Amino acid sequence: MRVSIVTTTLNALPYIVETTRSVLQSTYSDLEYLVIDAGSTDGTIEYLRSLRDERLRVEFREGLGQYEAVDWGFKQSSGDILAWLNGDDIYWPWTISCVAHLFTEFPEVSWITGLPAFVNAEGHCTMIGSLCSYPTRYIQNGWFSEYGFGNLVQESMFWRRDLYQKAGGLNLAYKHAADFELWTRFAQHAALEAVSVPLAAWRKHAKNRSITGLSAYLRDVETVKAALPPIGWFKAWLCRRRATKHALRLLEWHRTPWIYFSLVDSKWRRGNDIRPISRYGLQHLRMEFKASKRRKTMLQPDER
Repeated sequence: MRVSIVTTTLNALPYIVETTRSVLQSTYSDLEYLVIDAGSTDGTIEYLRSLRDERLRVEFREGLGQYEAVDWGFKQSSGDILAWLNGDDIYWPWTISCVAHLFTEFPEVSWITGLPAFVNAEGHCTMIGSLCSYPTRYIQNGWFSEYGFGNLVQESMFWRRDLYQKAGGLNLAYKHAADFELWTRFAQHAALEAVSVPLAAWRKHAKNRSITGLSAYLRDVETVKAALPPIGWFKAWLCRRRATKHALRLLEWHRTPWIYFSLVDSKWRRGNDIRPISRYGLQHLRMEFKASKRRKTMLQPDER
């Protein structure tokens, strides 16, 4: 089973080094890795040209937007399984072989995601989230967002090519949140199944596109949501406040499918269980709220 991964870059040093290494470190042989550079001037192109791996294909497409490049890459690819990895995120050593095994083992599964994981600018793993639920109706309705039940983690997702084709691919009219819009259409055809191990990590650093371009992303999200069923005024009100938003995610439990490794059977199994929507445990959230409170106190002017 061939796995095709697409990475798009634009002035991605130094993180693109770790990103490409995290893909090519896989021992899985039937891997196709397309890296598309949109016109870097920081040495990224020279680095990409230095890479030598028969599974790697580097393309230079100056001026292409991120989603245009991803969609172009998928059209050029030949894999049965597709995913894209941003030029600063990483896979774990087991990711690609594990993904290929799961899709082979469970032909009825079309779309998976691993545990949310995060690394910092130095590449240190800073957190791995909890196994949570992904109600299909909530994804269809666009309720997984910043002001809802949390963003779905794109870097950790993998899906079958036929699901991408059924959904119609990326809608390039959305320049900042085409992934968010794509998930709403994926959910019309398949359930998102959570895997009980991390498959990728999102890197947080000062130049994250999802941080520097957050306002534009949220505008795109609101445009998508305008054509979808609303979340309801009370839940919308709760989700506008940090404490009540996280409380709602902890309190909402849903039955959704998941994939786990059985230590008793020594094999991967599929289950269907009730889990909270929150990807963070109560103890972690409690400590974060304490830290947030301390920070606000420190930023207050001295009133003495």
